[in-house]
Formats: sequence, C-alpha cells, structure tokens
Amino acid sequence: MSLTESEWFTEIWKDQTAFSVRYSKKLFDRVSEFQRIEIFQTEGMGRVLILGGCFMVTEKDSFIYHEMLVHPAMSVLSDARRVLVIGGGDGGAVTEIVKYPEVESVTLCEIDPMVVQSCLDYFPEISAGLSDSRAQVVNDDGAAYVARFEDEFDLVLVDSTDPVGPGAALFERTFYDAIKRSLRKGGVAVLQTESPLLMEKEFVKAVTDLREVFGRPAVRPYLATVPSYPGGLWSFTFCSRDVDPVGQAPSDPRLARGDLQYYTPAVRRAAFALPAFVERLIE
Repeated sequence: MSLTESEWFTEIWKDQTAFSVRYSKKLFDRVSEFQRIEIFQTEGMGRVLILGGCFMVTEKDSFIYHEMLVHPAMSVLSDARRVLVIGGGDGGAVTEIVKYPEVESVTLCEIDPMVVQSCLDYFPEISAGLSDSRAQVVNDDGAAYVARFEDEFDLVLVDSTDPVGPGAALFERTFYDAIKRSLRKGGVAVLQTESPLLMEKEFVKAVTDLREVFGRPAVRPYLATVPSYPGGLWSFTFCSRDVDPVGQAPSDPRLARGDLQYYTPAVRRAAFALPAFVERLIE
C-alpha cells in the first residue's frame, strides 16, 4: 500500500514518527494571518481539522480530549460561574462547559477568527456550544488577554496548539503568572501540556514552570489517550491551591451518571495515577 498525497494526509513529527489518515475529499484549505487551515473528509476519523500541518480535531476522538480538558475541573468546582478558554477555536471545550447550568459566562479567546468560523461551518456538533447565550468569542492573543484580568475567573482552560508559532506564548512563565492572577480564590487552571512520551522536554518544562508559579502541591498532571495526537498519550495539568481533583466528589450528579462519552468520576481519579516513567520525569 502506498500513502499517496492525493489520498492520504500525513503529519510527520520531527522526521521520527508519522500519523496518516486516508481522505476522500479536502473540504477546506486556506491560509489565515496565522496559519494554514485544512479540513478533510475521512472514513476512519470523520472530518479532520489540520492546523499548520498538525492534527487538531477529528470527529472520531475529539470527545476524549475535550471531556478530559474540561470535566476533571468542572465536576469538582462547586460554583464555577465565569470561565475563560484560551485557544480552542474549534469550540469543543466551550460545548462541554455550557453543559453546566451554574456557568454564567464563558469566554473563548482565540487568536485566529478563521479557525472559529471554519469549525462552525464544518464541525457544527463540536462547536455547538458557541451558540449558547452565555458564550462569547474574543479574537485576541490569549497571553495578552488574560493579563488584563485579576481575580476574575473561576476556571481558566488553556486549549493551545504546540509551542510553536502563535501557540509559543502560551507556554511561557509570564503567561502562567497572568493565569494565576486572573483566578478568583478557589479557582482552577487546566492546561494541555503535550505528550510526556514524545515531547518530554516540553512536558517537563511546563510542569516545572507551573509548580514555580502555583506551588508544587497545587500542580497535578494527569493523562488521557488521544489516538490522533503524536504518541497517543497526552497530558493535562490541573492547578489549584484549594480544589482536590481526586478526592472531591463530583458536584454534578448528571455527569456522574455517565452522560458523557469518555469522562466518569472513576476515569478522573485514574487519570491522576501517573505511570512510573512520568513520575520520574517530573521528580
């Protein structure tokens, strides 16, 4: 079998590994001010969003990423009323957040308006939360935007791309400082922090910097498997001085019944049980 460019899209990671998906049609291909945006129709993964040559969203597995970014924090926050999502122009994180009736406002800060519009057009189920009356979209640099606030948000989610191009600023120490200042007392920040398997330097740097900002006990990495991302094993990092992501009972019994596709309270607890190699990386 030959992986011809006319039938297959392949993401090559550092000339070391690759992930390919066979497509039947290219639905969208434009270059925005910030990046190239491509959307493919595939049989194996459904519609696929590619930013700058990298897999960002697939209809097949996006629920894993979005649920694990959002619900480990939202399910243990007793009163999360104001939420900020930085990045995540596909709207998937917002769609998960607006499932909570206590949320009063959720702001999506996405630097690239073309990403938002293309996902509204081609991924309507994933981006459905953007039509909720509590949601607003701000097209701005996420690092600059969050730096304007102090004691403002109950939850900040960083749904960033890899630390290159427009996503590089979202892995800087100054950005983490700004997130901490923007949180209300009892607030939580959750960040995607790359693959500990293939991107160990980026993962270790993110966790180390976050521990310096929030304090070591307040920073808790956790894992999920996202098949379309390099290495499959993906990390998130939960930051809070006041909220226990493992020991606290879910605040929303509807979610505890298993209304979601991936997340359950048992999955939340298990996600924070890190493999030995990951523990060694961050110790």
